[in-house]
This record gives sequence, C-alpha cells and structure tokens, in this order.
Amino acid sequence: QETDSLKTEKIDIESGAITKKYNRDGKLESFSVDVSAAYYGNSIFFTKEKDTIVIKNTVENDAVIKIYVKDQKKVSDFFYKGALISSVELFDFKMGSLPSNSLIYGKILNNENYSYSSKNYSPKLPEGDYEKSYKLYLFLKTSENNVTIDLLFNEIADFFSQEDALLRIYLSKYRDKIQSESEENITAYLTTDELGKIKNGILWTTKSPNIGQYQIYSDGKIIKSGAIDLTAFQKVFTSYINGKTNF
Repeated sequence: QETDSLKTEKIDIESGAITKKYNRDGKLESFSVDVSAAYYGNSIFFTKEKDTIVIKNTVENDAVIKIYVKDQKKVSDFFYKGALISSVELFDFKMGSLPSNSLIYGKILNNENYSYSSKNYSPKLPEGDYEKSYKLYLFLKTSENNVTIDLLFNEIADFFSQEDALLRIYLSKYRDKIQSESEENITAYLTTDELGKIKNGILWTTKSPNIGQYQIYSDGKIIKSGAIDLTAFQKVFTSYINGKTNF
C-alpha cells in the first residue's frame, strides 16, 4: 500500500538513535527516539496532530506532552491519565496584568528578556510512573518567541539528532554544566494570587543601561529593595532562594 511517508532517516546518538519519517514533499511527518541505556529501554514518539506536537513513550504510556503556539509563543502542557497536570508558557511581562495563580520565572539570555508562567493544576503532583516524561517536559529546549509549530517540530528533531541530546535531558550534572556556560541571568522568581498580583518572590527590573532595582515580596508586600546591577543581583537571588524552604 502506497504511503506518503517515503523517506526514513536514522541517526545514532549517545545511548540511542532517532528515526525520522518524511512525506513525499520532504516535510518531516514524525520521528521517534529509541533509548537503550543500561537496564533501561524506551521509545519516545513525536507527532503533529493539527496544530499541536504530541509526545508519548512506550514505558510511561499514561503521560503525554503537548506543545502548541499561542500568539507566536510556545506553550507546553503535561498530561497524566488524561488530566492536565502542569503548563508552562512564554508571556510578555507587564506588572498590571500578570498571569494569576502562577509561578513566574524571568531571565535575560543573549540580551533578550524571557518571562515564563508556570501553573500546576493540583496542590501536588500525582503519584505515578512519569518521571522520564516529566523531565522531558521540563528540560526540552527550543525557540520560544516568534515561532510556528513546524519550526518547533523541526527544532526538536534537530535537537535529538545531536550526539548528547539524551544527556542534556536526563543527566543533571551535564545539563547544569551546559546551562552554566550560557549567558543567562535570572530576573524574576515570583508567585501570583488569583488576581495576578505578586504574593511572594524576588524581582529585578532595569532602570538604566548599567543599573537596576530589585524587590523582595512577602505576602503581597515589598519587604526589601535596593539598586544593583544584573550581575550582582545573581548573588542576591541565590541567597534568597537558598534561604527559602517553602515558596
């Protein structure tokens, strides 16, 4: 029987391989990543269903990752047993209109500002077998702004074609090393209430090319602030996070 998927490409990577399937127009239709580590084997499947990238695997078959685009920005959802558990999306940070009931994380990377809204839809993560899927949901990196679903799909396929792709997702020491080598500076780590107002956290905003101001919030009030540059703020942020047991 004739099929649109005429070309198959297989690339070996560390602890696995990626197999890509293209249609007759040379467009990537789907791909899978086979993991073959010591005492562990799995296959991860990536497909496009309408305007959504769907990611599943054979071992944790109750876990599903869905990636789509809203206002040209990437959104990622994590489902377990059919229920939406968590979502992360890029958004434009505006003090008067922050996402409600969210954890907000901000950074400057390569001189560009990024703000993320993260929501969990239950008080705590459910019990179950989804650790590998959840790590993939958290640590799979792509472009995030001014994107299309085809761009993201191809970027994910290109990512898993790299020799160290699985290490970047699943090996924490390797992942942390890669991140430490990037030009990334944190600017915000906040929680918001049901009205989108800041409850707790720490925020740095630029005031001039060389200086900015940080504010620490507790129960909706600013309890500490100061003028500081972005590099120095990284130490303040680390001290703040290390001192928080519950956030």
